[in-house]
Amino acid sequence: MTNQENAFKQVLNLVKDFNANESKYISGDYSEADVRKDYIDKFFIALGWDVNHDIQKNPYEQEVKIEKGVYVGKQQKRADYAFYIMPNFRDVKFYVEAKKPSHNLNNADDYFQTCRYGWNAGTQITFLTDFEEFIILDCRTKPDINSILNNKIKSYNYNDYANEEKFAEIYWLISREAAANNSLDKFAESLPKPKGKTISKTTHGAAYQTIDEAFLEELDEIRNSLAKTFKKSNEHLGSEELTEMTQRTIDRLVFIRFLEDRQIEPEHYVSEFVVSKTPWKDFRIACRKLDAKYNGIVFKKHFVDSDNFIEPHDAAFSQICEELAHKNSPYNFDIIPIHILGSIYERFLGKVVIATDKRVRIEEKPEVRKAGGVYYTPQYIVNYIVENTVGKLIEGKKPSEIAKMRFADISCGSGSFLITVFDTLLEYHKKWYQANPEQAKKEGSILHDGIWALSLKQKQNILLNNIYGVDLDPQAIEVTQLSLYLKLLEDETTATANDTWVMFKEQILPNLNKNIICGNSLIGTDIMDGSLFEREEELKLKPMDFESVFPEVMKNGGFDAVVGNPPYRMVQPHNTTDEVLFYYKNKYAVTAFKIDLFHLFIQKGIINLKNQGHLGFILPSSLLNNVYVENLRLWLLNNAKINKISLTKEKVFDNADVYTSVFLMSKETNESMRNDNIVAKTIELELLRKGNSFNYTFIKQSRYFETYGKVWNLLLDEINVPLINKLLSETVRLSDIAKLNRGLITGDKQKYFAKEKINDKYIPILEGGDVYRYYSNKPSNFVYFKKPKTAGGCWDAEVHLAEHKLIIRQIGIKPTASLIKEKIAVTGNIFTIMCPSIQDETIILGIINSRLIEYYWKIMFSDFKNSFPQVTLYSLSQIPIIDVTKIGKRNLDRIILLVTQIMEAKRKLLTTKTDSEKEYLEQKCSIIDKQIDQLVYELYGLTEKEIEIVEKSVK
Repeated sequence: MTNQENAFKQVLNLVKDFNANESKYISGDYSEADVRKDYIDKFFIALGWDVNHDIQKNPYEQEVKIEKGVYVGKQQKRADYAFYIMPNFRDVKFYVEAKKPSHNLNNADDYFQTCRYGWNAGTQITFLTDFEEFIILDCRTKPDINSILNNKIKSYNYNDYANEEKFAEIYWLISREAAANNSLDKFAESLPKPKGKTISKTTHGAAYQTIDEAFLEELDEIRNSLAKTFKKSNEHLGSEELTEMTQRTIDRLVFIRFLEDRQIEPEHYVSEFVVSKTPWKDFRIACRKLDAKYNGIVFKKHFVDSDNFIEPHDAAFSQICEELAHKNSPYNFDIIPIHILGSIYERFLGKVVIATDKRVRIEEKPEVRKAGGVYYTPQYIVNYIVENTVGKLIEGKKPSEIAKMRFADISCGSGSFLITVFDTLLEYHKKWYQANPEQAKKEGSILHDGIWALSLKQKQNILLNNIYGVDLDPQAIEVTQLSLYLKLLEDETTATANDTWVMFKEQILPNLNKNIICGNSLIGTDIMDGSLFEREEELKLKPMDFESVFPEVMKNGGFDAVVGNPPYRMVQPHNTTDEVLFYYKNKYAVTAFKIDLFHLFIQKGIINLKNQGHLGFILPSSLLNNVYVENLRLWLLNNAKINKISLTKEKVFDNADVYTSVFLMSKETNESMRNDNIVAKTIELELLRKGNSFNYTFIKQSRYFETYGKVWNLLLDEINVPLINKLLSETVRLSDIAKLNRGLITGDKQKYFAKEKINDKYIPILEGGDVYRYYSNKPSNFVYFKKPKTAGGCWDAEVHLAEHKLIIRQIGIKPTASLIKEKIAVTGNIFTIMCPSIQDETIILGIINSRLIEYYWKIMFSDFKNSFPQVTLYSLSQIPIIDVTKIGKRNLDRIILLVTQIMEAKRKLLTTKTDSEKEYLEQKCSIIDKQIDQLVYELYGLTEKEIEIVEKSVK
């Protein structure tokens, strides 16, 4: 019996029982708790979920989390059921909201409540049920109470569960088996797609916006409103002051809403500001009260709290609070993941307030505008880097050992990496104490419902001991601290917060000013030696020494791990002063003719690590092979152990023209990295995709000392390196024995092309799509061929109209070559190869089209791009060619004969009119192809084992 059949049998019994007692169940006396226990729990158990935790005993590793009814005002705090798929217990797969059967589910309040859970958590589908009815709701849209009933996708009556076909629909959507296979994502993808980027209308009229897009838009509007009302009352305020003041006010409002939704604060402050006659005054009073209790940068006294600041118009501030208040807002800060708030702020920080004498406007920062936007790191990349650095380092350690470890992001932005580091540490400690209850009790953990939870004091210590960050932007530092505070308080309640405040007489939030620093990670105070900087320029530069701001860390050897996504920006005279450029070139060994900021951050990150400390960065893939980065690659080979390089299969930053890889390294400076016999120096290489990754090869780090330009070729491994080296050492490059050229760059096609030969100046021309293996189509166009004016200053007839030449099209995952023997021109997306004789060209044609060269090409020149893979003139020039003069006459005659035969057979295939002849010719081509492959293996001296490697790789 299949899982589905077994589930159907169990649910059929539930349907029969419910039907037999339906009148009792739909009466008001039958409670929500009853229907959950008698039917809804059993329904999901039948679908394969461990609802009662009979198997998943560890409370921190359970796929079904069931909430007790906790209400905030009229709204429930959390959904009744949250479903996860192990091992990812961070991200909810879907929510289910339960009601009692007497309750009419089809009402706006229940739809809004249920969709609010899913939308805030970033899921796309949620479910509402009383067992009698099962409703599927679309959460891709921002919840709107006025149109929320349109969010219903489909509903089932409990009698539908007894229908095998309808039950199968439910089973293959939300069973454990289906959810593990991404059924909900696939289902969401099958729904009608909205048009436009974010704010277009769906088929049922709701605005399609993810939680981060919608909240970012709202924050932008609030900033704009605040800046205008602040400026109106305080005309003397400048751009930097307004930027900081609006940021601080927004941070306070967001933090207060978080405290409200998490029930850490029992009062609804923001709603009270709305109805107050003096909202700004009450806001200031509340902030002073909260500052005394919480401490931290958020409520720290600021110019907006002073009597010199003329308060904004009450109506304007009241309107802002009304939009954010819990009664009206679609945002539930109890559910929004902290990392999503971080990603929102990352983009929010890309803009600043610009003030003139009377007006204000919001603009992107210059560096953001030049970069084309802010590119925050997707959470799956952040998780991957943190798990492979911090996660590896703390594995198996006791809390007392971890307390001595230090983890940093030296370009922290809004703090997304540090939030995840903190989260990783918290989760590890929770599980460790759960497994060591005696130690948990001794070290101050709290036992609640059989689960050992970390006390607020323990979490404070972890934050202060382990987490460090640096950024040049003061607003980024403020947001990082805010985000870490939100994470710190995530599981707190009014009672636990008050225990710290009242019983221990301690402020709830620790001071992070010695952990999260505003400064320049790349420029030390030594830049000031002998140089005079204007005050404004010095403040902009913010030179900083790690030894000064983190004295204990650096005295103990440095950080245990540095993680992050450093800025990618070319350092050029127009964006960098001469003093800074000179400083970079003299301070950093990795600098070359072209310098990118990420080059410097890598060296700085490694230098600031302890010996054996780990670094994890997402960086442009140009680090692997760009000619200007050879200095950096060589420096890393000598000063670091490259633990793992993970090429991201998808383009991580959608709107950025950059491909990226994740680099995981550790600081290691001894000469043993050149020793091939040390297994520990093996680099693990893998492809990383959203949601999963898989290993594909290993290679000794020392191999990269041997590559041209110290290139890090991810497709080289310990299996294929000997064969590749053999091919390179016993051959010549194609460019050594032939002339390689690109076809005609014609420019305006309408000007130079014609469908027929107008006069003798028009020459037949082939285009890229005309070129195939061993044959090409007849030209369908003619090109006007310019006459030479000066040597080398025009089209060269000797090259472009050669009577015979090899041609290879540019677009393709491997070279596709043909041979033409007449005066035909080719377009610029075709490369030409000219050899001394037609005999040489025939031999080389067979070699280039062989499986051996395809194998070589795949290893040496594959760029992993999903679209428009291209052959380049350089890669063609590097093809290893066996010395034709050393081929014996017998083999010479054989390869010429075989290539000639396959070209003839391919030509006949173009004109054949019968299926039988076509089948015969295709079979003949296949046989000759294999014969050519075998002969090429023989010419290159491959062993049986080497041939097997090629055949397995090229299919």
